[in-house]
Amino acid sequence: MMKGQYRIISEIILFSIGILITFYVIVNFNSVEDTITDITLYDQFEGVSDLVSEAILKASQTDNTSIRIGIPDTLSNQIYKISIKDADGGKIIVNTLDNSVRIERQLFNINQDNVINNSEVVSTAQYIEVIKGETISLRRSSVV
Repeated sequence: MMKGQYRIISEIILFSIGILITFYVIVNFNSVEDTITDITLYDQFEGVSDLVSEAILKASQTDNTSIRIGIPDTLSNQIYKISIKDADGGKIIVNTLDNSVRIERQLFNINQDNVINNSEVVSTAQYIEVIKGETISLRRSSVV
């Protein structure tokens, strides 16, 4: 081979290594971004769970109560669902619609006279009501 061909071959190899390094960096950053998004979403679900739990606790302390609260329609660009269940003395569940990220929390400080009605609300409602009549339940609330 001539000297000019060696230079071209070495430049092609160097360019290929650069492409491989770029591809590796892109794949790793996408993986890091997905992990951080899931952690952030989990933390935001915890905040929404705290907000709804507080409203349920306040409603449980009085009869025939309705507490209206505003919730974000999306968290990390994902629509989510808030559910309350009567299992284990009452629990709140916040999860994405595809159930990829999910948190469950026990509802504490609610006496045994309060019955949780299994109900759920999708975040696109933006406003929800915690209603206490004979049971405690969630429902969509209209914008006033």
